[in-house]
Amino acid sequence: MAHPVQAVRHSSPSANGASLSEAMNGGLDMKIFAGKWVLIPAFLLLGGVACSSSSAASGTRKSVPSTAGGTIGIGLNQWSITPTAARVSAGPVTFNVDNEGDITHEFVVLRTDTPAAAFTIGSFENEPDRINEDTVGTNIGETGDLEAGALNALKINLAPGHYAFVCNLSGHYHAGMHTDFTVS
Repeated sequence: MAHPVQAVRHSSPSANGASLSEAMNGGLDMKIFAGKWVLIPAFLLLGGVACSSSSAASGTRKSVPSTAGGTIGIGLNQWSITPTAARVSAGPVTFNVDNEGDITHEFVVLRTDTPAAAFTIGSFENEPDRINEDTVGTNIGETGDLEAGALNALKINLAPGHYAFVCNLSGHYHAGMHTDFTVS
């Protein structure tokens, strides 16, 4: 059975507001104080594991609905691209791209028969750890670099077929920023 940990102050009857400086100056029983510092990171670690439910971590893919065209939201994060639909009818589509991540990303739409996860990584435009957009398919449109928190609307007329959405900044595709998309 676990026992609660309390800091004991030798200089006064109250242990409220104990600080590291008090502990360093001998005002607290160091054995008990150190135990509290071991428990705090342990609880934070357990809380982080329990709250982690990302589809990438579990290996499952979220179900994404189809839409009849019009507007599709795109979320860019470390290290994923999340559309609000995985399928759309052919015709004009506006992608509202939101860089929800902490760093710069880009959104590239490639027409290709190859699954998004199967592109060969090499160099592109003299930068390493990128896919070659000229050989994996046809670049239909892109946002260019989007700073963290930036929004951009990309309007494209899509023909039926398979598409891949990628972030092709150095290392981002390799880290998982790609997804498949179908136009019917």
